Amino acid sequence: MTSDVAIVAYGCTGWRDEWISQGPDGSPRCAVPHVVVDRAAGTPLRLQDGQYAIPRPQRGTPEEELRQIEDDTLARADPWSKPQAGFLRRYFAHVRSRVRDEEGALRARLGPLDSLFDYRAFMFAAPRPLPRAFVTAGDRMIRCDCAFWTGSGILAIEIEGRAAPDPRRERDLAELRAAGVEVVRCPPGSEIDALGLPPLFERFTDGVPIPSGPFKARGIEAYADPQISSSST
Repeated sequence: MTSDVAIVAYGCTGWRDEWISQGPDGSPRCAVPHVVVDRAAGTPLRLQDGQYAIPRPQRGTPEEELRQIEDDTLARADPWSKPQAGFLRRYFAHVRSRVRDEEGALRARLGPLDSLFDYRAFMFAAPRPLPRAFVTAGDRMIRCDCAFWTGSGILAIEIEGRAAPDPRRERDLAELRAAGVEVVRCPPGSEIDALGLPPLFERFTDGVPIPSGPFKARGIEAYADPQISSSST
């Protein structure tokens, strides 16, 4: 398996090494929901980058598409962990809020294309959360409450809320850090802005000239008004 490619499995209750294998052409394969990231590209995994395991995604407004992604993400989180679900809901609320606050600047960026593209689709430039992700650390796969691929590596969210420190979990976190994973602790109920995340999480629309939807259609991949798109195909 090429070192330039990394598999991040997510939505898993546990891990089995046989879930990852190598195809005849040398490409990595994984038997559970996962994303494949290109280490050499140096670009973050964004909501707009596809690789969803949603059975039948439906094209719609940006909010309708984001709701599908949010529902699917929550469905893959730990069903017994309210703090994990709470973090994910706050994260998607944060994404909506950031784009809403930047409406004027984003419309100005689109310029004459403002009548064609829905500025709200800039929401899909946000980093994609991967709940219950398993990340390689040495010769082990270690669970993360939520993981993001930032372009330079994995950022793992450790959602706190246990009654007492768990020594085994602390050893897992130490191994993740030793493997180059950035671990960010999230106290219960913390707002996304308060976590000290990298600038990417606040300024995810920077450098994105036009919005792109998460569910790619034929032809132009950039997100356009569905009515305009359908009338031109």
